[in-house]
Amino acid sequence: MQRRIGWRVDALWNKQQLSYIVDDAKIGLQRNKGSVLASVALLLIALTLIGSLLLARAYLSDALDYVESQLAMKVYVEDGLVQDVADILAHQTYTDDVTIETGQQMLEQIAFFFNGKEHMLESFTDGSVPDAVKFTVHDASYMKTISEQLHDVNGIVQVVYPQQMASIIDEALTTVERLSVATVIIFFALAFGIVYVTFHLAMYQREKELRVKLFLGMDPRVVRLQFLVEGSVIGFIGSFIAIVLTVMLYNVVFVPLQQAMPYLGSVARSDVAVICIVQLVSGVVISLLASYMSTRVMIANG
Repeated sequence: MQRRIGWRVDALWNKQQLSYIVDDAKIGLQRNKGSVLASVALLLIALTLIGSLLLARAYLSDALDYVESQLAMKVYVEDGLVQDVADILAHQTYTDDVTIETGQQMLEQIAFFFNGKEHMLESFTDGSVPDAVKFTVHDASYMKTISEQLHDVNGIVQVVYPQQMASIIDEALTTVERLSVATVIIFFALAFGIVYVTFHLAMYQREKELRVKLFLGMDPRVVRLQFLVEGSVIGFIGSFIAIVLTVMLYNVVFVPLQQAMPYLGSVARSDVAVICIVQLVSGVVISLLASYMSTRVMIANG
């Protein structure tokens, strides 16, 4: 019987503690609205950048795989030699499906890009676009070697193959990643610093009050938990808004892109869910860590 009564008293006390912690956290956030908004804004920027970067990375990775999987090559040739080059390539053991593509045919394929600006297209109709020979190879891994050999053939002006574009995409992706990661780190550092300063100032503003509570026997863990709750709220708000913006970016940009070019790349909804989870966890962890680091010394010293 005594155990049951003790358990009920402890449960009631825990509820009272929890209610007190939540109420005190609300007061703390209201006292420092400016710092709280600055913390949320910086977290929002950093997390939105992370979401955008991961979406782009997922899409471009698919695009890169698609480009690398292509087996087609194209060689541009000098005037009057397109048929001769096509005949030579048709008799090579590494080629299949050799076809001729005239400059005029290529212009017809890209004409839709010039809708309403036909005068710009006319500037290419004077023979400035060379004829080309298109063909496929048996193994994409030999494309670079084949390209080097064809460069030495008289009459061939230029050799184009998918792995060149894949290399360009990969280099661009690496550069964007480095710049984006550096930017994200800077904003995360700023967000951590702002959250740290926010709670450090809050501690000094409430120093006398907290010291009295600790002196009267309040559990230091309860005091620390108040600030951790405030930190988690800041992290959650920043993460939630960033997640909303990331989902909007996915629906407005990447979904139409996938519908227009389904063969090029895609971002699965499961990937978007993982990205959102990463944003949420990152935002809350950074805020909690900054909150803990800024308050641990004073609370430990009582």
